[in-house]
Amino acid sequence: MKCSSERKQKIYLIVVFGLISCALYGIGAGIRSNVGIILTPMAKQCVLQYNDVSFCVAVMQLVFGASQPFFGILAARKSNRIVLLSGVGLLACSMIGIMLARSFIVLMLSLGILFGLGCGAISFGLVLTSSIHFIGAENSMTISGMLNAASGMFGFVLAPIIQRLLSLGGLKLVLSFLIAVFLVLIPLSFMVTSKDPKQKAVAPSGSEKEPLPFRTAFKNRTYRLLLAGFSTCGFHMVIIESHLFSQYVSYGIAETAASWAFSFYGIATIVGALLSGFLSTRLNKGKLLAFYYGFRAVWVALYLFVLPKTVVTALIFSVGLGLTGDATVSPTSGLVNEQFDLKQVATLIGLLFLVHQIGAFFSAWLGGIFVNQTGSYKLIWLVDIALCVFASIMSASISVECHRSRSIMEEKGC
Repeated sequence: MKCSSERKQKIYLIVVFGLISCALYGIGAGIRSNVGIILTPMAKQCVLQYNDVSFCVAVMQLVFGASQPFFGILAARKSNRIVLLSGVGLLACSMIGIMLARSFIVLMLSLGILFGLGCGAISFGLVLTSSIHFIGAENSMTISGMLNAASGMFGFVLAPIIQRLLSLGGLKLVLSFLIAVFLVLIPLSFMVTSKDPKQKAVAPSGSEKEPLPFRTAFKNRTYRLLLAGFSTCGFHMVIIESHLFSQYVSYGIAETAASWAFSFYGIATIVGALLSGFLSTRLNKGKLLAFYYGFRAVWVALYLFVLPKTVVTALIFSVGLGLTGDATVSPTSGLVNEQFDLKQVATLIGLLFLVHQIGAFFSAWLGGIFVNQTGSYKLIWLVDIALCVFASIMSASISVECHRSRSIMEEKGC
């Protein structure tokens, strides 16, 4: 009876704390994934071309990725709480800046720099490591799946809300609402980091500082293959986040219907993320990643060249994209957790998100250029198909590498 009671208490703790962590991570991720909905209103407010605002989004994606290893190092030397609270402040300042923006430079500073830094501070790696300190490493895949699902959940909830607020009061009302939402993240940051270990004092000489983990990570072939595959993931995801809504509208689909199709993408990412978290504890993670990337290539090709462009097919396409949208993160973070110390995980996951966002930068930027030049989204998707095939091959190689490593360990009697 006592064991049963303790188990129920543990499950309750995981659920409650998981929801708090999901709200902290999901709000920032959900807003970032819906930035495409306010792309045109921002362009009109600042009297800019579509490709100019797309470039600001591209820079935001790059800053989001580039800042994560830095914030991971800062959190390891200071605390996760300081970094998370700094991220909340940066996000709020970015919304105020966008509200006041009337030129490319101010929009770039607000959306490209401040918003990217804020999202980078409230990153998956930092929230995950604080969560592991709270509920234990044995539940890392569960919380990983929940965090990824949160991104889709908040993306789903926020898409129609943002669209409705735009129709009621324009961009200013949307940004005012988002500032109020960001204030909720302050108490959540304190709760999520409440079980973090206290930082040890460092000697004045700095001799006790731990070396950066990058050199060790780059010697690990599995990690190098993860870097190669995950960079293409960013390219794929940001086509969806930055251009898919406008693409649906270009097919003659009403904006309201397009926002709901975008919401169904959010729902599907929830299902896909939770399922992937579950499967990552039971199946080969490299093979899972190979399947996810390969499915993306086939699914995009099917929609581009076979299916008619209607509301129904837009919904179906969105669901298919969503099922693998955030599903890659759980097996990816799981492989990092297995091969590196927990103190290094936030930084190394941050580095993965850096290459992820390099792909995202080119996706957001080139997508705007290709649309302006050709009037079509087909070319950017064709590039995506090729990259997904490449990522699938890299991920299949991870499975081979893991099998080889296990065989070597067994031969040594480990």
